[in-house]
Amino acid sequence: MFWKRKKHSPAETPTTPVRPSTDLLTALQDPDSWESLPARQLGAVAFVRLTAYGRSCDASEMPQIQRLYSLLLRRLDVAERLRLEQTICQFIEEGKTTTLALLPFVLGDTDRGVVSTATIDVAMLMRRTDGDPLTGPKFFAQQLDDDESPAFRTVGVLSGLILLGDGRLLPLVLGRWRHFESAEERRQLAAASSGTVSTLLIEFLLDWLEDTTDESDIGAITGALCRMPSIARGGCVIQERRCFPIFDAGDQPPVRVVGTWSFGEYAELIRPRLEPLMARESEPKIIHKILEAWTA
Repeated sequence: MFWKRKKHSPAETPTTPVRPSTDLLTALQDPDSWESLPARQLGAVAFVRLTAYGRSCDASEMPQIQRLYSLLLRRLDVAERLRLEQTICQFIEEGKTTTLALLPFVLGDTDRGVVSTATIDVAMLMRRTDGDPLTGPKFFAQQLDDDESPAFRTVGVLSGLILLGDGRLLPLVLGRWRHFESAEERRQLAAASSGTVSTLLIEFLLDWLEDTTDESDIGAITGALCRMPSIARGGCVIQERRCFPIFDAGDQPPVRVVGTWSFGEYAELIRPRLEPLMARESEPKIIHKILEAWTA
């Protein structure tokens, strides 16, 4: 996620697209030539076309953008597509294009991780509408209501919103697990993780645990909560506050930690919610393992 750092070390700096050669300049205007381009040149064409689309906001370009992104899916692996996405993020922060250039990564990719990462980046970079600091997250909350969107994409978008970690987003994500009929899709949602354990993520999972009667859901949620102490960055639960968009952060970091708890401390905060669930749970009981893992 590009917004996590304002300066790049040489190892972290996103790959800069090659300067367009005569062949590339021709390819930019000739979609029929894209298929024969080497992967690196195809990435350069995609960079130029996507950032230009972000500047023009011309809907008539969408068919070619969709064609191009379909080719990227076949020719560039996930890591290469993420590097391209990060390079475009840099251009957006520099004011050289808009977040529209990133939407194909959300709407066209088939990898949940790419969709989730792009969702986070667009939410952090989308300019405010009518002064609303949650313009970006609310844009994606509206996308979640699209019944025609593939489930894997909805999982990726919802995971991205949850992993943003800002408690103000809780009303946008609560109960959204109901969108998914497949137990596997709900398992993937419960397993969403970035290495940071936020109060937003915990509240989302607890609300789900309190509301569901599906045993597979209970197992997936309990497993996700039990793993948290072992994967949490810094070994603690944090409450985050983000600046949406990062352009308004000035010299301040775009992400602030406004609260920190040890897992033992947070276990006591959620114990009153878990105990009724433990009491009504059928055998074999597993919810008690959450408190055991958090107080070990």
